[in-house]
Amino acid sequence: MAPPRCGVENCRSRKYEEGEDGYLYCENGHRKGEMIAGEDDDHFETAIRRTTRKKVDEEEREHVYKYYRGAKGFDLYIKCVQLVLRHQLAFLIQKKGLPAELETVVQDLWMLRILQLGNKIRNESQELVSSQTFSTQETKAEAEDDPLALPSRKKKLQENPNLIDCLSLCYLGIVTLRLPVTPGDIYTWTTEEDMPYMNSIRYLSPAMKTRLPPTYHSVFIPQSLLSLRRFYSSVANIHIGMEQNFSITWPPLNVPILLFRYLKELALPLELYDATIRLGEQLEYDFALNVTPRQKLHINILPEARLMSCLVICVKLIFPFDNVKRYPRSLTEPTATAMDWAAWSRLMQETKAVARGGEDRFTTEELTKVEEKDVFFMSNDQLDQYLDFYLSKFLGETHLQSNRAVDDFHAAMYDMFPVTSDADIQPRKSSAGRLHNGNLQLLRAVHGTARAVGEIPDDDDASVLRPGTRYAHYKKESELPDHARQFFEEAARLAGLTMDMLVRCVGHIERKIVREQGRKQKAASQRPVGDTSEAEAQDLVRGEDLGDA
Repeated sequence: MAPPRCGVENCRSRKYEEGEDGYLYCENGHRKGEMIAGEDDDHFETAIRRTTRKKVDEEEREHVYKYYRGAKGFDLYIKCVQLVLRHQLAFLIQKKGLPAELETVVQDLWMLRILQLGNKIRNESQELVSSQTFSTQETKAEAEDDPLALPSRKKKLQENPNLIDCLSLCYLGIVTLRLPVTPGDIYTWTTEEDMPYMNSIRYLSPAMKTRLPPTYHSVFIPQSLLSLRRFYSSVANIHIGMEQNFSITWPPLNVPILLFRYLKELALPLELYDATIRLGEQLEYDFALNVTPRQKLHINILPEARLMSCLVICVKLIFPFDNVKRYPRSLTEPTATAMDWAAWSRLMQETKAVARGGEDRFTTEELTKVEEKDVFFMSNDQLDQYLDFYLSKFLGETHLQSNRAVDDFHAAMYDMFPVTSDADIQPRKSSAGRLHNGNLQLLRAVHGTARAVGEIPDDDDASVLRPGTRYAHYKKESELPDHARQFFEEAARLAGLTMDMLVRCVGHIERKIVREQGRKQKAASQRPVGDTSEAEAQDLVRGEDLGDA
């Protein structure tokens, strides 16, 4: 059979010759696109190919990170949150001396909280739970306005429990047992002491952290300190949800013990106790959280804010912060004694400096809020204190040992620069005995600076200023005088409120008192002359008139 034509540029040649490169060429020099496979006369054969694979040890197979998904991942997350809750209870009972019954109460509340999740735990086909994200930051909408609760309270209860919910359950258990513990204590313990909240992931075992879906890890690593607004919102949501779904009746605050504690820690005279109780009764406050499921939670509804606001108003009435001289009608009135607020401020600062270990010492809250620019203004001791704080809070011995075992370089670096914490550099933790002795010394010192105020009867001078007149209203935090600002800061810290929350609640109650007094005066003006009741007359005699600004 004749070979085919070349066809390149209409070449009709049928004769081909093999070139040196192994291709065929026609007689006109056109290359045919096929290579001739000739015989291997010299026997140049290639070697047998072998595939080499790295042998995987069984130990390496065990360290493959696999996490649960769907219902199994959510179930593990609930167990992790429950473990942190157990550590929080252990701190309250073992280190703070709260009764052991608190564990039983909180355990029951936790079971009811889990029941509010509905079918989330029982639904084995749920695969979307692990894709949920969490935010530990306070949103702008939560911080802008007065309401503390989000619009849908029922929807909030069906969301996954988090660390703030655990703290809320602990506080509700404390309220149930009527213990003298405030949200301010919860904030202090999570910030200055070892109550689990910041970096709570260190309480989880390595196996739990390995199997926990990555989307849940951020829940156990809050990026900021405890937000009091979110805490109160969580407390209210659980409080109202359990009251509605399980018919739980929550007790009010233990006002006598809490008020006595406020007076002792703020170094205030005991005369304010009766005045605060009486003001609360006139306002018809039972100091319990009374809010309907559809009602927005405002600051002035919180019983903790109401109690401290009543005390602040009584302080402003009886022991005002200005230098205006007011004279009582008799020496039996509480206003016959005046407080030296300059001495109170100085003694309070000295007591706090002793408690923290010196003026150049940082608190844990201050160390948490340190920024990059602050490092340039720190002394050597302050730098050591900050590094030791970071080591104890965010690294820990487990992290150091795991890094040391990585390779010889890390081990040599840790041996060359040991990172052992120094107890003298760490922020000083408050003990119950030291705080008690410090409060007693502060109380004696402040009471020693009190001065007597002379009496002026009504018949002597009709134009004399009486206690309660020229009452100062502070609508904003920026309007507070220096001594008043420090008092508000200490009162807010003790009650577990922010400065803005306390100023707002005090202003709300003051406006309520003024409206009530206006209503009573209008009703009294419509009565016949001489028909004023004895109780109303005593109120006016004692000078408790907020209308005179």
